[in-house]
Amino acid sequence: MTFPVSGVTTNVLLPPLVSLVISFFTSMGGISGAFILLPFQMSVLNYTVPSVSGTNHVFNIVAIPGGVYRYIKEGRMAWPLTWVVIAGTLPGVFIGYYLRVLFLPDSKTFKLFVG
Repeated sequence: MTFPVSGVTTNVLLPPLVSLVISFFTSMGGISGAFILLPFQMSVLNYTVPSVSGTNHVFNIVAIPGGVYRYIKEGRMAWPLTWVVIAGTLPGVFIGYYLRVLFLPDSKTFKLFVG
């Protein structure tokens, strides 16, 4: 199947299957696994345009709230640590966006940077 927006041609079951396997193993450790999806998308699917970073953000947005909700519900949320992580993450998100779009649009330089 060819995905019209990205231009990627692959079996329609491959992306969800890989996401399921990655999520299964990384969720046991409490991480989202988006960092493993990026190399898969760039190397296996040959999806190298800047929007590949956005797909990882979407994966994180879908994967993280369930774990956060559970920690809050169980009363195990370490709020001081949470605010420190948020304060460090938000500037990185915006700086990373500008670096990726303005300075690393070429897949070759982005792969070097990620590596």
